[in-house]
Amino acid sequence: MDFQVVQPYAIDTSRKNLVCIQIILTGTYNRLASDYVDTVNSASVQITNFPRSVSEARAGERLRGILIAVERSHLLEHFGVNLDRIPVAYRPIFASDVGMVQAMKIPAVSSVRISAEQILSCKYQEPLRSIYFINKTTEIICDIVYQLNSMLPSRSRIAQAPSVFHAIEAAAAIYRRELHRPPTLEQLAIRVGVNRNALVSGFLENFGVTPHAFSLNLRMEEAQNFLRNSNLSISEIARRVGYGGYASFSRAFSEHFGHAPSAVKDEGERPIAGSHASAIGIDARHGN
Repeated sequence: MDFQVVQPYAIDTSRKNLVCIQIILTGTYNRLASDYVDTVNSASVQITNFPRSVSEARAGERLRGILIAVERSHLLEHFGVNLDRIPVAYRPIFASDVGMVQAMKIPAVSSVRISAEQILSCKYQEPLRSIYFINKTTEIICDIVYQLNSMLPSRSRIAQAPSVFHAIEAAAAIYRRELHRPPTLEQLAIRVGVNRNALVSGFLENFGVTPHAFSLNLRMEEAQNFLRNSNLSISEIARRVGYGGYASFSRAFSEHFGHAPSAVKDEGERPIAGSHASAIGIDARHGN
């Protein structure tokens, strides 16, 4: 998907027994499943398997993104999705061919966004193009399954008042936009118009983690991206992801990934995912 919408349109899609992973890099459109309407945007990855939906886009929208459709059984058996780690409310997406109208939303981590952009920007000709797409798509699915298998199951109900749901989306967008200076929980609650308890329960329900852990994961993903793909100093990277200095950033990074940032910067090593390397999981020491 890489085009400018010239006039409003709607696409009716049937996808029996397929799990669909939608990654939008630019733009917004509405997804209608039965009587449920959801907004698909670049704030998150949306996962759904409802057999039929209608996508509506308005004129002037620039849409850029990808949709990956995987046979449900293949996703479970070949990629090893652990249903025990999925919040109970969302398990029908992976365990039932009937599915559910609501989409599951998880953070669009940097590795997934980068891979999607690489697919859209691919200049290869066949047969290299197909080989490249298959490998990049597999990489994205692996990243997403890792996120899913790192989740802490939530027992909270999926149903939320629309005002609370949009407040949580707004709070997540603030965290993504303000990596260099993330607001405190109290500040964030005031800005989006909900109380602290509603904010925490909303993040647990929609993302499987607390607001603090959500923000930390975003900052660590961005830091890792800078370390791998830029010439910035570690101190400058620390500043860009909201840390006052090298020492505090290095300590947080090491706790999260099990490697010091200098190992990635100096030796080009990718942090090995250990018990603290969950993209959306939560370490008890950070869960406040």
